[in-house]
Amino acid sequence: MVEGLTGSRLPQSQVDQQIRELEARLVREQDRVPAQVVHDWVERARARFARARVLTFVPILVERAVRAEFRAVAPRHSSGERLADWARRTARGILAVELPRRWAHTQGVAERAEEVARVLSPEEGDVLVASAWLHDIGYASALNVLGFHQLDGARFLAEHGVARRVCALVAHHAGAAAVAELEGLGPQLAEFEDERGPVRDALWYADMTTSPDGLRVSFADRMAELRGRRGPEDPVVRALAVNGAERAAAVRRTEQLLSRHAVPA
Repeated sequence: MVEGLTGSRLPQSQVDQQIRELEARLVREQDRVPAQVVHDWVERARARFARARVLTFVPILVERAVRAEFRAVAPRHSSGERLADWARRTARGILAVELPRRWAHTQGVAERAEEVARVLSPEEGDVLVASAWLHDIGYASALNVLGFHQLDGARFLAEHGVARRVCALVAHHAGAAAVAELEGLGPQLAEFEDERGPVRDALWYADMTTSPDGLRVSFADRMAELRGRRGPEDPVVRALAVNGAERAAAVRRTEQLLSRHAVPA
């Protein structure tokens, strides 16, 4: 047992009961998020506060964390709404307030993706732009579980029933596989298939020709900025020895695609 602010001792069993009741109430209050996902969120939040000095506050902290996850999720897109429009609303809810610079970058990436989408089929373009809006949501604190934003974002989307292809594009964007190997997360990333085609290339292109502030930059300038900002020991920089050529090839293929359709890169 642990002393509360008043000096009284709160049994762990009472905290456990409060959290079970909280989870049941959260499930009853909404129908957008499956009960199992709510349970996972509760357990994840509970693990974050496992070492709290005052157990009295743990149920309150868990509730705040889970409600933040609820707020981050826009209502699922209707049959008449483009997936990309739903993705934009969801990304804005997750990133705009907590991570405004990341949100500026995301808007720039989505703008680039919209340009490429014009030379793809409507269906492929919708998937591309949706993935662009969602590609960096894993940086948000509410979604950060593994500390690997591609995988954290993809798993969050999968939990919410987002199309598996979009989840996989988010999971593997920007040469994630090489970084995952360095971080010991290769098997987890392999949960998602890495498609190789114009949509995947275009997502990488959009991300790697957009600065952290959402400005258009060349691929070379973006890589130089990344190296300078992260430093030589960062896994993302170290992984460039493995995925640098693949990144460059994706950019080159997308630029060629745009050139064939007379669209400036």
